[in-house]
Amino acid sequence: MIIDCHQHLPSIEKTKTLKKSKAQLLEELRRNKVDYAILIPDNTPKSDIGNLDEVLQLIEDDKQLHVMGTIDIQKRNYPAQTQKLDQLFQFRSIVAVKIFPGHDTIYPTDKRLLPVYELCIKYDLPVVIHTGASSKHPEQARYNDPKYIIKIAEKFPALKIVIAHYFYPRVEYCYELTKAYDNIYFDTSGLADEEVIADTGFAKIKRVLTLTARERPNNIVFGTDYAMCSIRKHIELVESLEVKRQTKDKIFSENAIKLFHLKL
Repeated sequence: MIIDCHQHLPSIEKTKTLKKSKAQLLEELRRNKVDYAILIPDNTPKSDIGNLDEVLQLIEDDKQLHVMGTIDIQKRNYPAQTQKLDQLFQFRSIVAVKIFPGHDTIYPTDKRLLPVYELCIKYDLPVVIHTGASSKHPEQARYNDPKYIIKIAEKFPALKIVIAHYFYPRVEYCYELTKAYDNIYFDTSGLADEEVIADTGFAKIKRVLTLTARERPNNIVFGTDYAMCSIRKHIELVESLEVKRQTKDKIFSENAIKLFHLKL
C-alpha cells in the first residue's frame, strides 16, 4: 500500500476547473498505484489549487482522499480560522494542519500559532511545517529553520511535528538538529524534484533519508508534493534506499496510518 501524505491539486490554470484538477489527480494516483492521498489546500481565499473550503467540498464523498487544514495567521480573522479548524478536527474532516513559514513571513515560534498547536495536541494529529528554500528564493529559509522547530518540539512534547521537504538543501543540518526529538517526523516531499536535487545533491538526499529510515523508521512518511513534483520519482527514491522491505512499507503507508489516524 502507498499513501501520499503531501499532495496538492493540479493548478486550474492548466485544468480550467477544480473538478478537472481532481480527475487529473485521481488518474495520476491510479497510474502510480497510490492507494490514498492527503491533499493540502492553499491558505488564501483565491487560489489555483483550491482553498480549504473548496477542497473539502471537492473530496467530500471520496474515501481515497483526505485533507489537511490550513491557516493564515497574518489575516486579522485568524482566531475565527482557528475555531474553524477545531470544528473540522472534531468532525474528522481534516487529518492535520499545514503552516507555511517561508511562503508566509512568519516563524513557527509565532505566538499566534499556539492555539493551532494546542488543537493538534487535543486531537492527537500533527502539524506539518513547510521548510527549505530554493536557490531562487534563499530568503525563505530564515523563517523555517529547524532551530525554531525544535523550540516548539521542546515546548510541546505531546505535539507531533512533521518537517516537510527536510529543510533542503541543508538536509544534513536538519537531521542532526532534530534527531533527538521523538515528536519530530519527516516527509519525503519534494526530495526527488530536479531543482531540489540540483541544489542539494542526490547522494546527500539518499544518505540522509537512509540514515533517517534506519535510525528512526517510525518517524518518516511518504510524500511527493504533487502536482509540482513527480509521484513516480518519489516512489523510486524511497525504493532506492538501502533499508529493509519492512522499513519501506512503514514509510509508504504504515507510519502515515498511525500518525494521521487514517480510517481507510
